[in-house]
Amino acid sequence: MLKKIFFFLLLVALASIIGGYYVFIEPNINSSKSISIKIPTGSSYEDVLQILKQNHVLKSELSFDVVSHFKHYPENVKSGYYVFTGNMNNRQIVNILRLGWQTPVTLVIYNIRTKEEFASLVGRTLELDSEQIISKLNDTAFCHSIDLDTATILTRFIVDNYQCYWNISIDKLIDKLNTVYKKFWNEERKAKAAALHLSLSQVTTLASIVEKEVIRDKELPTVAGVYLNRLRIGMPLQADPTLVFALHDFTARRVTGYHKSFDTPYNTYKYAGLPPGPICMPHKKSIDAVLNYEEHEYLYFCANPELNGYSLFSKTYAQQMKVAAAYRRKLNKLNVH
Repeated sequence: MLKKIFFFLLLVALASIIGGYYVFIEPNINSSKSISIKIPTGSSYEDVLQILKQNHVLKSELSFDVVSHFKHYPENVKSGYYVFTGNMNNRQIVNILRLGWQTPVTLVIYNIRTKEEFASLVGRTLELDSEQIISKLNDTAFCHSIDLDTATILTRFIVDNYQCYWNISIDKLIDKLNTVYKKFWNEERKAKAAALHLSLSQVTTLASIVEKEVIRDKELPTVAGVYLNRLRIGMPLQADPTLVFALHDFTARRVTGYHKSFDTPYNTYKYAGLPPGPICMPHKKSIDAVLNYEEHEYLYFCANPELNGYSLFSKTYAQQMKVAAAYRRKLNKLNVH
């Protein structure tokens, strides 16, 4: 009788060990590769189970549920972006979720021309709603709190890669962007902007125009010098990219009289000085090109008629007209409208 009882207890112990291994230790990720999920803010435990199921994360949902309740995860659901590797077991999976050990995502800011594009980019990368971003950027009180307005607000953000959590709040995101802004605008750069008699926002606005005018980075400081020469003598910038921006005609291959006749503060043919705000979020190299502009006597430039990506620079209007005429003939020959 004692042998039977001992044998029974031994079987129970073995079953417990095997069951414990199966539930707690055996890998339970349904892939040899990494799998990621996003748990939206306000999600319930049932929502999490559905997300895991939809993304085919688990081999056994039952064993995960057992460990989840054992570790009180259903009462401690945290939103975020989570990544699981193929060798993780239920204990590891639940710990990551219960403790909110998120994997950061990278917000890559690039090729942004408008507030709407910026909001859309953020909305595609983070949990934040694009409408919420737009509302913040159009908030006059917020813009004034950092000495900007709704036209210049994008000058506050630096083109860069930002590591942050997927469910970051809008205020914390702006704090992160602001930290990079302050680091970029060090005392040396501020001094150079002051020497140009331009605010930091104006430098960025000019840099946005320079960037959209230039194909070859080598020419950034030269083009910056042209525009600074024009600003000094009160000559209109006559920058074609500002017209494209004003009409949001971003597919335009050629600026015409129609663009130039459009009455807008961004029409730098009609109005001298800088436009109200940037026409894109310029890269650091473009801002630095303005701050370290090339000193010369050029007042004009035009794309090289050879269409090699370079420009031809002129000191006089007569020289500019010759180059511009050659460039127009080339475009006409190629039937570019």
